[in-house]
Amino acid sequence: MDKILNWQYDQLVKELLLLQDHIADPSCPCETGGEMCVRKHLFTIEAYAGETIAMEDNEEYRGKLEKLAGEAKDHRISEEQHLRGEQAQLPANLLEWARDWRKQFEGYSLPLAES
Repeated sequence: MDKILNWQYDQLVKELLLLQDHIADPSCPCETGGEMCVRKHLFTIEAYAGETIAMEDNEEYRGKLEKLAGEAKDHRISEEQHLRGEQAQLPANLLEWARDWRKQFEGYSLPLAES
């Protein structure tokens, strides 16, 4: 895997991990101080997935990236509705969604040992 492609996947995995952490930690004041953590991480996941599609030659993973970008956008829109008070809670199963996607990319993006 090219270094830039590996870097892109590293960023995706990191954002998915951060999203998991923010959702799982009830003490995280995610909607205070203008941070909007869940929305921020969903935006970033959407952006990195979309950007990585053009770099990925593996058709299976291109398809996964397209699906991830679309789902992240859908979840972001739901989160924005939640932040505006139009929806009572976070998108359903967001923690599991982030964990499942992270697991799909972690092994694939694992860098090879340098000689």
